Amino acid sequence: MKQNKILLAALIILTLPFMFSSCSEDDEVIIKATLELEQGELSVPYTAGDTIIGVSANNDYTVTLYEDAGDWISYEIQNNGESLLVSYTPNDSTLERTGRLIIINDDVMRFLDITQEGIPSTGSNKIDIEYSVTSQGGYTIFSVGAQECNKIPIGATVVIDCGDVGTISLIDATYTEYVGGGPVNGTFSFVWTHEIANITASAGIMGVLRDGFEINAVYAVYTKGILQYAINSQGGYTILSVSAEECAKIPVGSNVIFECPSDAGTVSLLDASYNEFAGGSPVNGLFSFGWTSAIAEITGSAGITTGVLRDGFDISSMYFTSVITDLEYSVNNQGGYTIFSVTVEECAKIPIGATVVFECPSDAGTISLLDATYQAFAEGGPVNGEFSFVWTKEIAAITATSGIATGVIRNGFEITSLYCHN
Repeated sequence: MKQNKILLAALIILTLPFMFSSCSEDDEVIIKATLELEQGELSVPYTAGDTIIGVSANNDYTVTLYEDAGDWISYEIQNNGESLLVSYTPNDSTLERTGRLIIINDDVMRFLDITQEGIPSTGSNKIDIEYSVTSQGGYTIFSVGAQECNKIPIGATVVIDCGDVGTISLIDATYTEYVGGGPVNGTFSFVWTHEIANITASAGIMGVLRDGFEINAVYAVYTKGILQYAINSQGGYTILSVSAEECAKIPVGSNVIFECPSDAGTVSLLDASYNEFAGGSPVNGLFSFGWTSAIAEITGSAGITTGVLRDGFDISSMYFTSVITDLEYSVNNQGGYTIFSVTVEECAKIPIGATVVFECPSDAGTISLLDATYQAFAEGGPVNGEFSFVWTKEIAAITATSGIATGVIRNGFEITSLYCHN
């Protein structure tokens, strides 16, 4: 019995060091990694910018850009890790895009999901234009520098805010008038075409003001939508394509514009039968064409599938500009006739060079728009449900005081809507 007690005591003495060692290891403090973000989702506008996100972490952490995010997101750890600066480049697409940052502290992982909105497919824009009015050789001269002119997109409406008297003539280098007329309801407006852009590209605008024509302000108004496109090599050709979804964004009557890094080469847009529906070469770095109802029909199901680029034609961006204005009108019976009329205030909304469009439920009948002497200044019948004509400076002058007072409707001509487009 005594021997057993001695053996037990010896055994206890031998195991004491291990017991104390085990307790020491169990009592060692293990610090777990912590990581929290101020927010896990970030929505940003289509313009370039940056945002600071607060970070709480008990150790240094790493940040990785998820591989599918592209190169439009960048980041910088700041304030000893207490904040994360997230920067983003402008989105030139109408589609939103997403990216993800992965933040890791030891075994803790957090995500920051970033969504950037697309550029508005259309949006009203106004550009104020700087100008000068001087006296030269007995004339009152209106001028706008080439740099200011180059701000104006093709298809915009240029508006000159003025009084109600006098006339203006915009003339080219040969002193030939390319736009002119008098004010209507205190404004004079015209469509900025590709031809005018070419005339003014190097020397700007020179205009002669007569008979008390005064200018208070000059500006341009338009809407603009960015278009996505693809360029690929197919069968030895360089092919431009635009999806049907992108084409569907383009309103009939818009101007489709290619910005090009040079004036080299040509483009031919072909239909399913390989017939060209638009084509040409860039001038002053731009190629443009009008988006008609026929083109909208051609591209309705498959988009632009075959745009053949030749001889170095290159594209840096593609977009459309549009100015579409709904017009109020009335139809009444007078003296046995059906009379269409538009007030002078509504006529004042139509810039010189715009196309006035009557939408009709059928191709029946005709319309004649008459001046004060009952001479027709525009007439005809609908084709494919539309009747249209160009608003010239002569028509603007005819309608300046009384609008369209006498439009004679015959043989079942009907109108569902009236508008103008640049």
